[in-house]
Amino acid sequence: MNCAIFSIRPAKETGNMSDRRPVIGIAYADSSVRDNEMRIRTYVSRKYFHAVQLAGGLPILLPAPARPAEDFTPADLQGLVDRYLGMIDGLLLPGGEDVHPRYQGEDPAVTLDLVNPFRDEFELCLAKTAYEQHKMPVLGICRGCQVIAIALGGKVHQDLGGIARVQHSQKSPRWAVSHQVKLEKSSKLANLFKQSNNELFTNSFHHQAVKDFPPGFTCSAHASDGVIEAIECNSERFYIGVQWHPEETFSGDQASRQLFTGLIDAAARNNSGTRFN
Repeated sequence: MNCAIFSIRPAKETGNMSDRRPVIGIAYADSSVRDNEMRIRTYVSRKYFHAVQLAGGLPILLPAPARPAEDFTPADLQGLVDRYLGMIDGLLLPGGEDVHPRYQGEDPAVTLDLVNPFRDEFELCLAKTAYEQHKMPVLGICRGCQVIAIALGGKVHQDLGGIARVQHSQKSPRWAVSHQVKLEKSSKLANLFKQSNNELFTNSFHHQAVKDFPPGFTCSAHASDGVIEAIECNSERFYIGVQWHPEETFSGDQASRQLFTGLIDAAARNNSGTRFN
């Protein structure tokens, strides 16, 4: 996996237009569940911030608390989240592990995959606060789509086994498209992609999906087997979650580029300057 860690530095006050690009925060966390406890790694795939950069945004990384959420009081967490969201113009919630089902009032199914306690409460708080208080543009990718649903009162299928009739966890390379997705005609996604038949082909790497979308949201895309592939808020705001990975197909797929450009354009309208104070 291509991973990298970048330091965060404020843009200098100059006349350069690049210094006024909208700032996109990308959530990430320690991932001790994937590595030996002696080598805890904090990472995010570099393809997320490459896509943000190429779409015209300025990516910065938003690390989760350095200790499990149970050692971090709710007030501590909310303060950190508010501080982060005050620094950025838009938020990207990336893919990764399953969200623990206790956040939607369920016990773990036997098919539940890896979970990451460093990420769950942090990203759920980010998604909820960005929507309810900061009113900023948000794009959730794969896990990020599920985080949006759970944070705002929806639910996800813990596993698509017995439900899916399409291969939602492809065996082909990550840059290759796998199955068809049908866009809802009047959705923001359909308007963004402008596909003549409201269909596109996407890659697919998930065994979970949104089951019940949150109040104020709707399904904006689904697979041929009925599995929800994207959700969006009903208002004019850019608050969208997709199940596929557009960062993996960014270089060769126009729809993937349009999705990131849509986030950057919405963040530019939300932009009140780079805020590192």
